[in-house]
Amino acid sequence: MPDENAEIHETIKGSHLDDFLARGWYRSGFMIFTTHFISPFGDNKNYRVYWLRYLVSAVQLSKKTRAILAANREFTVACHPFRLTAEVDALHKLYASDLKFEANNDLAHLLLDIYNQVFDSHIIKVRHNGKLIAFGIFDKGLHSIAGIINCYDPAYKKYSPGKFIMLQKYLYCLRNNITYYYPGYFSTEHPVFDYKLFIDKAATEVYLPGNDIWIGYDLFRENL
Repeated sequence: MPDENAEIHETIKGSHLDDFLARGWYRSGFMIFTTHFISPFGDNKNYRVYWLRYLVSAVQLSKKTRAILAANREFTVACHPFRLTAEVDALHKLYASDLKFEANNDLAHLLLDIYNQVFDSHIIKVRHNGKLIAFGIFDKGLHSIAGIINCYDPAYKKYSPGKFIMLQKYLYCLRNNITYYYPGYFSTEHPVFDYKLFIDKAATEVYLPGNDIWIGYDLFRENL
């Protein structure tokens, strides 16, 4: 939950969203917020978090990431403006029920802006023989996207569908000349968010709020 600063605007689209993301802000429902600590695990501990972004043009896919794309080649992928459907809602509930940490299983309550009134949201859907097995939602700016949520059918875990969706968001950026892909935050104190770094750490930047700058992930680790 946002615990430092939050704002509500009539719309947060295009370059307006780009500006917020570049300052380490992120979406929560109708709001845009920033935070440096989270406590999602029910252990009464605050975890320091850092916001991440990929410089899309610098990404180099490894053998491992290409293997994930190859493993999912039999599935069909489509991207279009977000609409909340019963099919999407049902898959989100199934996914949330399988998580090992506390999560809101009500997608409409989680997003709030389900009609794209505030944000310009898109959804990537992955299907197997017509069945929806995974989806990812992102907000689109002018030169950036922010990954909001990825969900999948737990029965397809062996295909790494969460990472596959992240790769599809990266590929969307590549096809549409988007400069930055913001996957959210990670923590040096808990490995549960490390998957957000998997596409290419060398192309990842970390936001330092005290200095209001983005630095390369490798430099960040060296100076941590």
